[in-house]
Amino acid sequence: GLAMHLVGPQWLRLLFQAFVVVVGFLILAGAANTAIVGSNGVLNRVAEDGVMTDWFRKPHKRFGTTYRLINLIVILQLVTILLSRGDVFVLGEAYAFGVIWSFAFNAVSVLILRFKRPDAPRPWRVPLNLKVGGRELPVGLLLIAVVLFTCAIVNLFTKEVATIAGIAFTLAFFAVFVVSERVTLRRRGANAGLLD
Repeated sequence: GLAMHLVGPQWLRLLFQAFVVVVGFLILAGAANTAIVGSNGVLNRVAEDGVMTDWFRKPHKRFGTTYRLINLIVILQLVTILLSRGDVFVLGEAYAFGVIWSFAFNAVSVLILRFKRPDAPRPWRVPLNLKVGGRELPVGLLLIAVVLFTCAIVNLFTKEVATIAGIAFTLAFFAVFVVSERVTLRRRGANAGLLD
C-alpha cells in the first residue's frame, strides 16, 4: 500500500509494489520453511520418546526425511490459513498466543530446574540471585516468569479468537499425543521380550 503513495510515475510505483510483493513472498517462504524444519525436529524428538507412534518416523525412500511428519506440518499450516481465511490480524493474534505461552512455560521450566538441580554447573545465571539459608533464590528468574505469565494471561482474556483457537489446538494435540503414547506403549510392551 505504501508503494502506491510514493511520488513518481504510475508504472514505476506499480513496479515497486511488485518488487515489495516478491521480496515479501521470499521472506515469508523462508519463514515457512524454517517453521516446517523446526516443527519436524520437535515432532521427531516427541516420536523418539514414544509420545507419537513410529509410523510418523518412517523415512522417505529417496530423501531419508520423515516425510509423514513434514506432510502433517504442511497440512496443518494450510488448514490454519484456510480456517483464518488469510486474515493477518487473526493469524497474528494466534501467533502471539502461541509465542507468549511458549515463553511463559519455558521460563517456568527453567525456574523449576533451578530448584530441582540447584548444584548443576551453569555458565550463566540471570541476575538477582539471593542467598537465604544456604539456598539460592532466583528472584530475577522469578520476575521474568511472572512478567511473561502476566502477559500471557492478558493475552488470554483480550484475544478471544486466538484464545479459542489456541486452546482448541492444544487440546487436540494433547488428545492425539495421549492416544498415540498409549498405542506406542502397548506395542512396545508386547515386543519387550524381543529387544536385546
